[in-house]
This record gives sequence, C-alpha cells and structure tokens, in this order.
Amino acid sequence: MRNATRTDKAVLAFSLLAAAYFAFIALDNAVFRLEWIGVGVLRELLTIPLIAAVAAVFVFATVRLFRNWPSINACNVAAALILLALNGLIWGL
Repeated sequence: MRNATRTDKAVLAFSLLAAAYFAFIALDNAVFRLEWIGVGVLRELLTIPLIAAVAAVFVFATVRLFRNWPSINACNVAAALILLALNGLIWGL
C-alpha cells in the first residue's frame, strides 16, 4: 500500500464535494424547497458542468486506480466508488 499523492487527495476532495452538491440538490427538491434566487442561479450554473466533470473524473480515477493496481491506496478506491455511485445516480444506471 502506498501513500496518497496530492492528485489522489484532490480527486477524493472533488468526489466528496460533488456528492455533497448533488445531495443538497436532492434535499432541496424533497425537503427544503428553497426559493431563493441565489440558490437557483448557482444550481443552474453548476449542475451541467458538474455532471460532465463527474463523468470525466470518474474515468480519470478509474484509469489511475488500475494503473497503480499492485499498490493502490484508500483515496483512489474511495474516490472511484463515490464517483461510480454518482454516475449511477446521475445517468440512472
């Protein structure tokens, strides 16, 4: 097992932030129902680019995971699993 690099930590941080963003959108739709203009603007500006970024970073994390297969670390595995779950929820798989 090897130590997590800076890139591994950045991918994990992105995956956690993306999961938190989509969880907030789901909670806002189901529970909070916020009608603030600022929240609506941020939702419209961030959703489509974040969907594309989640798909691209999932491919990057998966390639990085399998490239370093004999010496994987927890950051790679956690990021790949979080991004896999997000892609499944986004694309309805």
